[in-house]
Amino acid sequence: MVKIDLPDLYTQKDVESARTKGELVGWVKGTALGVVGMLLLGVIGWIPTLAVVGVGGFVVYKLFSGPKRGS
Repeated sequence: MVKIDLPDLYTQKDVESARTKGELVGWVKGTALGVVGMLLLGVIGWIPTLAVVGVGGFVVYKLFSGPKRGS
């Protein structure tokens, strides 16, 4: 772990505790988002989801493919 210079207000134990709690909150939020996403996927269905993913993939491809060369 990286040693952080802290003011006298916080100890290294306080920082580690906050970091652990932040990681746990992140895992809980990620899990909740995954569950909600799966429920929405079940309600909406696969066809609109695949259409959105396809259009999004095409847009990302066009953004990162660069300009055409030649004519």
